[in-house]
Amino acid sequence: MKTLGLDEIERAFSIMGEFLRERKTIGEIAVYGGSAIMLQFDWRGSTRDVDAVVVSGASHGLVRQAADRAARDLGLERSWLSEAVAQYTSAKNDSDGLIAVGMYPKSGVPGLRVNAARPEYLLAMKLAALQRAARDDRDFEDSKMLAAGLGVHTPEALESLYDKFFPADPLAVRARLRLSELALAIQALGAV
Repeated sequence: MKTLGLDEIERAFSIMGEFLRERKTIGEIAVYGGSAIMLQFDWRGSTRDVDAVVVSGASHGLVRQAADRAARDLGLERSWLSEAVAQYTSAKNDSDGLIAVGMYPKSGVPGLRVNAARPEYLLAMKLAALQRAARDDRDFEDSKMLAAGLGVHTPEALESLYDKFFPADPLAVRARLRLSELALAIQALGAV
């Protein structure tokens, strides 16, 4: 699958917004993962897809149609806007864990409102993902950069932050075992 840069993601959001505006509606999505990082920081250059959940506004079907239009217009995979992340979000903290990042298109009347997971929420989700076996270990690198930016640099502080967002779902053993390694990597950045 082709990777997406920030410019391409924003072009896709603009196409979605225009599609929704033409139908006299506003759609709203919440973005997670690499794309949420890209919308808030300049240290992440690309992502494989945009992890998102339809929040409110236009019907789910219209938002999916808008995403399909963007895929066709830009030559993206139909799955560029992936809703699989919904199973990993924290129902308890989604409303507090999101921040508005843009309205699309950026000029004229918007049709799409985009929210992104706040850095603390992203870090908690990335910590949970450390249990997965990954070829490129992007979740570890993202966790390191997010934690350094937040000033979270000990295994205990990392686990405490995770528990804040997922209190009923303890951090998996495999992920917890990586917290010491992660803390050392954060400290090596000079973030302490």
